[in-house]
Amino acid sequence: MALRCPLRTLSLSMSLALTGAALSSCKTVRPESAASQTLDAANAGESGGPRACVAMRGNGNLIFAHFAALARLVELGGLFDGGAGGSSGSISLFLYESIYANPDVHQCADGACSPDEAAARAALLLKSLQGYLAYLGNTDEARALTQLAPLAARIKAEGIPALLQAQDPQARAALVKLLSSQDLRDLINPDLLSFLNEAKNPTYAARQVADAITNFGNWAVTDDALFFRPSLFNFKLLARKIGRIGNFYASYGPADKTGMEHFLAACATPSRGKTWQEIQSLSAGPSGTCGDTFNNLLGAYRTKLLANEAAYPSRIDDPVGKYLKILIGTAVLDGDKAVQIWQKGRDAYLAGQQGGSLGLNFDLVRFGYWGQNEDLQQVGANPRGYKDLKTSKFLPLGEATWAYVLSYSPAEPGLSPLQKLSETRLSAGGWSDLHPVLVLKNLGCKEVVYVTRRGDESSFATGVAKQLGMSPAQEKSLFALDRTSGEEPSSFLASIAAADGVWCTDWNHYDTPDIVPISSDAYNAPFEVHTPALQSLVAAYPHVSRNLGIRGCSVNAPPASTN
Repeated sequence: MALRCPLRTLSLSMSLALTGAALSSCKTVRPESAASQTLDAANAGESGGPRACVAMRGNGNLIFAHFAALARLVELGGLFDGGAGGSSGSISLFLYESIYANPDVHQCADGACSPDEAAARAALLLKSLQGYLAYLGNTDEARALTQLAPLAARIKAEGIPALLQAQDPQARAALVKLLSSQDLRDLINPDLLSFLNEAKNPTYAARQVADAITNFGNWAVTDDALFFRPSLFNFKLLARKIGRIGNFYASYGPADKTGMEHFLAACATPSRGKTWQEIQSLSAGPSGTCGDTFNNLLGAYRTKLLANEAAYPSRIDDPVGKYLKILIGTAVLDGDKAVQIWQKGRDAYLAGQQGGSLGLNFDLVRFGYWGQNEDLQQVGANPRGYKDLKTSKFLPLGEATWAYVLSYSPAEPGLSPLQKLSETRLSAGGWSDLHPVLVLKNLGCKEVVYVTRRGDESSFATGVAKQLGMSPAQEKSLFALDRTSGEEPSSFLASIAAADGVWCTDWNHYDTPDIVPISSDAYNAPFEVHTPALQSLVAAYPHVSRNLGIRGCSVNAPPASTN
């Protein structure tokens, strides 16, 4: 994984909207506005494809594991040139691309940063996302990352589940009052309040909403109600809050170039191999510690930004893949028939009928991806000749802004109903490809590192797919980690085998509030490498193996019965 220099050619539609300036000797150009200059956009390998890419497994409310894993991988091997993911993985890739877009990651005080210097700077910024949350923990963009965990605690503390259990009519009123509070107004979807106030079956509606919030993180799938229940979040506003985080890390808007350069110059190299908890107390010279320097930089930036936010361009309005080769996924119900089936089920749900089964044929479910058109065409051609079920369901969704895709991919069933992409297509969230190695191999990535966690496929992904009509045979073709001799591997198993390396965290061992331990686990996770070149690159890392023997991370893992 190393820094490359050639400028990527933008598609025709993006070229009309975005003028670009090529890098000179790997020196980046500060993006003063969203419609002016672009950075190195592909870091092309020797034969035109990206050299190193990261495949991100979505993990919902456990997203901070992503940042720590990416930080360590960048420290070990350098900057990634591209990536793919869905659900929370789409948010992580947005923030990674934002960090990559920051000119001070690539441009040191005395000229272009070396690959090692650039990697150390990007890794420091990834780790500092913990600092962002800690410093701005009561702001709307920090809540956008932590999502529903604090709200679930408040619902329980106010005794709403007990009221619902007793079918007390005060339960709905208490829930409406809480969701209407000032501090939640920018995140909670107003349609959710309308649903509570206007439902024909008030108790059922209140229980649906309360269960969705209090069970956030459990991701249980019991019936098809999660395809119809109004969104918990206002995902369009949520994307804007996440865009504000991206603005800071990309140095869009009122950035303090001198301050950012000082922070990175003073703290990046000393922070290698250290967690954010250790980095905070490192000296940054006269400005104090690295933690204080970061907090001052962030506080001053946010004050200036919020004073006149509309005057500045936002990273969220950039197209996916502006700076790197990136693919973002979502499940798609495709065709008139699929939309009609969903509409019939939604009408029954809104009438207060209990959830059941959607009655969909899984053949109508496709696995869609947004990205640059030339990248989607490349992947759709399937140059690697993969024959698995997941690859056969590939659906190009075209080019889109980050604001658009972050309104859909993280909007998983349970957090959001299915959402219209068009009159004949519905988005069902980014659970569809939780091991996006094969699309990156088809994209031409020379090395693909898969960031995941140990264990079989999530019960959420398989549960949603079953509600969408997945048969036992299709489940085995997509997700099975065991196979008998002569059988074709599942898409999941083929993805593990195709990866050049698998970063094997244990993030499911933790809960949402466990940001420090979950980050430490992800930062120090075992790493299974499949290629000699990658083995040599990360030889100094103490947790490297050619075969970890861990289910979900290794091809040759023991069967479930003996794991």
